[in-house]
Amino acid sequence: MRKTLSFLLALVMLLSLAACGGGNTPNNNAPQGGSQDNNNGSNQPSGGAQYYNTYLGTDPTSMDISRISDTYSTAIVTNVMEGLVRLGEENGDYVMMPGDAQTWDLSDDGTVWTFHLGDNKWSDGEPVTAEQYVYSLKRSIDPETGCPNDNFLSPIKGYNEIRNNGADPDTLAVEALDEKTLQITLAYPMASFLEMCSNSIYFPLRQDKIEEYGEKYGTEPEYTIFNGPYAMTEWVHNSSITLTKNPHYWDAANVQIETVHYSILGDSSTVYNAYDTGDLDYVSTSEAEWMDKYLSDPDNNDYNQIPSQTLAYSFYNTKDELFQNANIRKAFTLAMDRAELNEMCFSGANIPTFGWINTTISVGSTNFREYAGDTIQEMIDELTAQGKTPKDLLIQGMEELGLGSDPSTLTVTFSLAGTDDWFRTYGEYLQQSYQSTLGINMEISFNDWAIFYDDVQNGNYQIAYMAWGAYYNDPYDMLSLFHTNNDAIMTGWSNAEYDKLVTEALGVQDEAKRIEMYKQAEDILLREECAVCPVLTFVSNYFYRPYVTGYSTLTFGSTGLKGMSTGARP
Repeated sequence: MRKTLSFLLALVMLLSLAACGGGNTPNNNAPQGGSQDNNNGSNQPSGGAQYYNTYLGTDPTSMDISRISDTYSTAIVTNVMEGLVRLGEENGDYVMMPGDAQTWDLSDDGTVWTFHLGDNKWSDGEPVTAEQYVYSLKRSIDPETGCPNDNFLSPIKGYNEIRNNGADPDTLAVEALDEKTLQITLAYPMASFLEMCSNSIYFPLRQDKIEEYGEKYGTEPEYTIFNGPYAMTEWVHNSSITLTKNPHYWDAANVQIETVHYSILGDSSTVYNAYDTGDLDYVSTSEAEWMDKYLSDPDNNDYNQIPSQTLAYSFYNTKDELFQNANIRKAFTLAMDRAELNEMCFSGANIPTFGWINTTISVGSTNFREYAGDTIQEMIDELTAQGKTPKDLLIQGMEELGLGSDPSTLTVTFSLAGTDDWFRTYGEYLQQSYQSTLGINMEISFNDWAIFYDDVQNGNYQIAYMAWGAYYNDPYDMLSLFHTNNDAIMTGWSNAEYDKLVTEALGVQDEAKRIEMYKQAEDILLREECAVCPVLTFVSNYFYRPYVTGYSTLTFGSTGLKGMSTGARP
């Protein structure tokens, strides 16, 4: 049962993340070094050219960078598109590498970034220009586009006026000084802005192609144009995707794999069988049976374990009659046994997480979680030292709301995004756990994703459960989700002091001061208000065949397949 739960919970979280996560977020089926897929004889290029066979867990939604938010689309886009920069790695550390921009300058006041483009070309041979970046950014901020990640443009001057006051998207402070010089003016200095530029929403777009293809843009290879290391040459929806090396790419000489074939494989048994028979060059698993099998054969399986930027969490409707109370929210957060949940549902494969900023995120060279500590565990310890339990907090909150002091009179509904056997098993676990620790009556609401998400958007829930993948390596990424102007988690929670800290920290160049401001903001979110309940950080277990080299081993890297090789393939 535990093995089955482990895979199903991972699959569930991937489905949730695919629908709601942000940007360049890897998932258990899509490592940073490139997503994976399946190979048979027909997928092998002739002439001894290098090829790589891998898989995705489900079909991407689109190749339109202004309209994607799922990890599956991003796994492909990272390889078929080029942005201003790429976040790579050297000797185990992050390093900013050139992309379309070969060099860049920052003004003395830290607000004006000037990018000097090189000689990259699109897959049809047309040059990449600064104006194409201007068009892309203004298209993404335009409300008519419906970009799900436009909040990551918020540092740019003019964003707030456009997003919140209806100003013209053309007023966004991005400008092409000439064909090869792009200037972006920020509303405030932002120490991590260059790192943000490595992600998909900052990629360029061709206005001529979008106008030519209209709503078809990004839906098929023939209705899309690419400027990255690869071009998509085939997309059989829900079946397979083929990428072919782009000869017009500026750094094509350093792209070694000629052809990449992705199979769309949602069933774990099919994935493992394909890897075992040599039809895949990579596999990811957290199932104990398969982990043991592959680890026992190190000559044929290179193992990498990487904490992901994907955080599983419960969240509260703070407009709800019951969960408007902070003590009640704290009671439910502190009552959750994260270690037990990890063991029972993941065979101990993931990382119990006691803060909203998960274990992979840093400020400069300082890991945020190591600096800030395990906030929720500290809250639990402080409560225990007072001779109290989470149930005492629940009763205190009930009394503050005039609901008496008997938790057995409360009936709470926990919403889950699925209806299959796993969801029902997981729901039973939550039900038993909370009834045991808090003495409440818990009901579980099971719905498919579309109904679940619609309920969340409309505030028709009390507690719900999802996952979110961080977009880039800075605490602002996750903290900004609770800013009043964003509320991406849809809790209805708002705090002016929190907003001020999160926004002002962006402009602080001193890393020690910035990380302390972020810590103060997280303390408001968790210690004071407890608007969310972090649960665990997913860990990705990757197995590659020994002939596969050059894949990324860092969580936020965006080099994709570019640096990989299968040159020693037998």
